[in-house]
Amino acid sequence: MGWEQANAECNWTYAEYSSSSSSGDGHTWVVTIQCGNGGICSEQVECNEDGAEGFVHDVYMDGTDVGDVCVPAEEVDEVNITQLIIREFKSIKWPASRLVVQPPGGKTLVNFETNFYTLDNAAITQVRTIARQAVSIRAVPTSYTFQFGDGSSTTTASPGRPHPDLDVTHVYTQKATVAVSLDTTYTGEYRIGDGDWLAIPETLTVAGAASDLQIVEALPQLVIR
Repeated sequence: MGWEQANAECNWTYAEYSSSSSSGDGHTWVVTIQCGNGGICSEQVECNEDGAEGFVHDVYMDGTDVGDVCVPAEEVDEVNITQLIIREFKSIKWPASRLVVQPPGGKTLVNFETNFYTLDNAAITQVRTIARQAVSIRAVPTSYTFQFGDGSSTTTASPGRPHPDLDVTHVYTQKATVAVSLDTTYTGEYRIGDGDWLAIPETLTVAGAASDLQIVEALPQLVIR
């Protein structure tokens, strides 16, 4: 959407909005930046009012959308930018962690300490342009929920470790075929340009795909020498 189109749709001037929101009329006034791509807001709707470039915002009075206003770029406060970054953090398809089970091969034994872990424990950074600024968004895996498939699970800050350094294990008590999986919870951080890293006050959990694990009994065998 171009500036002229956006400007034509803004039925409030910024001066009118500022006057109403500060008038003490008993109403609660809020503006929220408007998105041009379905609410993700990696593409904000630009506008131009009396030569001042800005971004289109929805105007809410007591929770009801009452129109649009072109907010000058220098007036778009940090709260709005943070909201955009949170939306972007939640919209990015962060990867699921790959679950490794030992013993390998999709089988384990009854009453045996089965080991679970993932090697996917590194922070991941993606760069987005938000409100005309380069923003680095980093997802840090901070907790893992191991779903053992028999109705039990455990959540830990550890990604587990491969044999022989067992860390996340589970003992199955009966024969069965279960679906095991791993959910990863990411904590977000961001920085604008080369600024300091700041915390995103929300987490995001990515569910891993389930895989079958067969639990079998070890049968004694007679060996004739």
